[in-house]
Amino acid sequence: MKQVTLLILLVLFAHSVTSKDLVLGSRINNLLVSTEKVVYKSIYLIKREKDYTYTDSKQRIIKGIIARDLSRSEAEVTVTAGGVGSTHVTLHLKSARGEGLNYLILIFSNNS
Repeated sequence: MKQVTLLILLVLFAHSVTSKDLVLGSRINNLLVSTEKVVYKSIYLIKREKDYTYTDSKQRIIKGIIARDLSRSEAEVTVTAGGVGSTHVTLHLKSARGEGLNYLILIFSNNS
């Protein structure tokens, strides 16, 4: 039993170290309203930064946000404005030094 628990903890730890995806809110029973891919090439010894902004034209409330790091790098994503419960969101993406950005951003809203 201890070996199984240890194995599960190691798998969870390994997954958390290799990926810095952002998952906010819920996608369950919600409508996918936006799919965007954000790609910035790497520059040697430079951190790449990009702001991504989404505003819903129909003024629907955002119920979920997923920003998936497709490169599995050490890049980070933070919400700087709006977000879940708002009609807009601004995400700030920041790469590790010398690496690029390769994110898939999914925005979910209610079904109305």
